[in-house]
Amino acid sequence: MGNIPNTNTPNLVLQSVGNGSNDSRWGTSGGGSTLPTGTGTGQMIWWNGTAWVVTVTPATNKYFYWNGSSWANATVGDATSIQGYPVNITGIGNGDVLYWSNVGAVQQWVTGPTPTGDGQLQYWNTSLSGHWSLSAAATSTGQALVWNNSTLTWGPGAVPLVGDVSGTTASNQVVSLAGGQTLALTGANFPVSGSIMQYSTSTSSWTTGAAPTQNGQILEWNGFGWAQSDSTPPSNGNTLIWNSSIAPTGKWTPGNITLAGDVTGSTSSTSVVKLISYTLPVTGAQMGNFLYYNSTSGQWAYGGARSGGATPSVGDVPVWNATTGWTAGPVSSTPSLSGNPTGSMFQSITATSVTSTLALVQNMASNFVNGSVTFHGSGGSNAYSLTVPTTGYYQVDGQVYIAAGTATGGFVVSAIFVNGSEVMRANSFGTGGASPHCGGVISLSAGDYVQLYAQIQSGSALTNITAGSLRTFVSLSLVSQ
Repeated sequence: MGNIPNTNTPNLVLQSVGNGSNDSRWGTSGGGSTLPTGTGTGQMIWWNGTAWVVTVTPATNKYFYWNGSSWANATVGDATSIQGYPVNITGIGNGDVLYWSNVGAVQQWVTGPTPTGDGQLQYWNTSLSGHWSLSAAATSTGQALVWNNSTLTWGPGAVPLVGDVSGTTASNQVVSLAGGQTLALTGANFPVSGSIMQYSTSTSSWTTGAAPTQNGQILEWNGFGWAQSDSTPPSNGNTLIWNSSIAPTGKWTPGNITLAGDVTGSTSSTSVVKLISYTLPVTGAQMGNFLYYNSTSGQWAYGGARSGGATPSVGDVPVWNATTGWTAGPVSSTPSLSGNPTGSMFQSITATSVTSTLALVQNMASNFVNGSVTFHGSGGSNAYSLTVPTTGYYQVDGQVYIAAGTATGGFVVSAIFVNGSEVMRANSFGTGGASPHCGGVISLSAGDYVQLYAQIQSGSALTNITAGSLRTFVSLSLVSQ
């Protein structure tokens, strides 16, 4: 701002000179030399769009209001309207508010309700064209304001709960889970220590199962729900055993497993009554007994006692008898064998040729036979054989003798045949003579026959068994039944 000139004239306004500089001058609002002069205390100067003018003199404790074209003085006394709407103030109190209302189609300014307690709030109530209302005052810490739709009011209280939880925030109870699965926790099973909740698809609800009554009880599925096992108290070492006779579908019951087979009894008291499924003798064992299998009875039996059941003496050995089984006796005793069957045959004075094919040794002659052993000569299906009369174990030996100088340089084989089938063999290199011997204990049945076979395994020339020599023979003797 430029130069401001001094003046002694009141009521002038500062104006721009308008010459492009910062100079100013004092003048009137209309371009004259003075502003309008007031006539009463409290008057104000205001611009009416073309000139500065003075308001009317205000009344004490009243106010100016804009009437659309100028600032007007309110009617003497309280304001009776705002914005052209009447002001209706009755029973005004501490905390009242002034609000516009259309109650009863009367558009006016009215005062709101007077609060009477801490924590009250005002809320809009649409009844009767709308008005502000007060909630009830809270009476205790933690209360909430709850809307009552029937009275259209807010008031302190407990919040009602709906859904899985019923009651209010002050007092409630869980009545279902997961949005509708009902809790049916009533009856004899609840509340009882150990009760469980289980879900039923048939009722879409949670129910309580039977509570345990004994230490060690378990939960078992009975086809419908989880139930307690049998209430029988378990004993030390018991196992759980399924009992299908307990209604409705059976239960696990403490007890001992019953054994069947080679071992009987229960897990708490066992007894071996069989061995590899064959029955064992239950009583009668004595000093020196051993167990052996008796094919006649199909069971295990005691052996090792002397004849008559006496305890064996020092030096006794077990002796087999097909009738009495294993008995004990001195080494000098001779087993009682049925007829003591024995027999032997040898190469006769007529030599037998041996080729590269395993073949029956011909021209055998009987040496001796005892105990109904039968010698068969030439002819028939069992030529040159010994037939046994009794079933048992026999010591059988056989040998083929080829003298020095007659072998072809190959291996000579001797073989024992029973009923036309080979059961044992031996071989010996033929240079300088050969006498392969084979023998052993074999099982023969009554009517079986034994023959001697021979063969040259290499070479092509014929070789003859030495004729008339006892060194080519077959012998047999019953050793056990």
